[in-house]
Amino acid sequence: MRESREALAVVEDGCTLGDITAAVDAAERSPEPLRTNLEAIVELSEEDAEEARQALWRLQADWPTLERLERQVGGQPEQAALRVGAAIHLARAELSSPVPQLRQRMPELMALLRAEG
Repeated sequence: MRESREALAVVEDGCTLGDITAAVDAAERSPEPLRTNLEAIVELSEEDAEEARQALWRLQADWPTLERLERQVGGQPEQAALRVGAAIHLARAELSSPVPQLRQRMPELMALLRAEG
C-alpha cells in the first residue's frame, strides 16, 4: 500500500499525462508494479471518481505509457495490449456508475491483467 501512496502522491494535484507517467515510474520501482498502479488509480478514484475516469481516458492516448504497462503485464504483446485495454475499459465503466466501487473490482482487474494467454 505504501508504494501506491507514493505513486498517488505524484498525481495528487491533477492528472496530466505527465502525472500519469510519473505515477507509472514510481510504481515500476515497487515489487509489484501492476498492483501498485492499480492501487494508485483506486485511491484516486476514492478521492474523485470523475478525475480518475478522465485519467484513464488520457492514458489510452499515451502510447509510451501504455507500452510500459503492457511490458509489466508480460506475455505476447498483442495479448498484453488487449488485457491492459480491457482493464482500462472495465475500470472506466465502474467509475461511470452512480456509486463507483473500484476497490471491490481489484481482484477481477488483477486477474484480468495477469491472465495467461
